[in-house]
Order: sequence, then C-alpha cells, then structure tokens
Amino acid sequence: MTAPDDLTTTPQRTPGRKGVLAGAGIVLACAIACSLPLILAGGLAAGVGAFLAGGEGVALGVVLLVTVAVGTAMWVRRRRAKAAAATAGGGCGC
Repeated sequence: MTAPDDLTTTPQRTPGRKGVLAGAGIVLACAIACSLPLILAGGLAAGVGAFLAGGEGVALGVVLLVTVAVGTAMWVRRRRAKAAAATAGGGCGC
C-alpha cells in the first residue's frame, strides 16, 4: 500500500489588496481607540497645569470653548430628534 502524495495540505494564498487594506484599517482604528484616553488625560493634565501656573485666562478660555462645543452638540442632537419625531409621527406612512 502506498501513501498519497501529500494531498492533505492546503494551498497557500496571499491576501488580496482588499484584505491588506481591511487589516490596515483595523490596526489604525485600534490605535486611535487606544490612544484617545491618553490624549484626553494629557489634555486634562495640561489644563490643570496651565491653571496652576497662572494661565487662568487660557484655562478658562478652554473651559468656555469646550462648554460651547458640548452645548452646541446637545442642541443639534435635540433639534434633529424633534425633527425626526415630527416626520415619523404624522402622515399615513404611504
């Protein structure tokens, strides 16, 4: 009885261009997601450092800017939710 000619191995395939791009995108997304907490902590530490070093104007300006940005985002979100509710609630659904 003779052994088969190594028919159990799978052929080797190189990843295509889409696979390589998808892998690079996943790596980039993970790097961004993992670096966000460090960026936020650095910004917080810099803000506290500026406030303690006598840069009250800079620190208060940053706080004001962030407050305005968050308030605007909340206003836009609330406005869009009201508009979506108004269009979804009325009409016959034709």
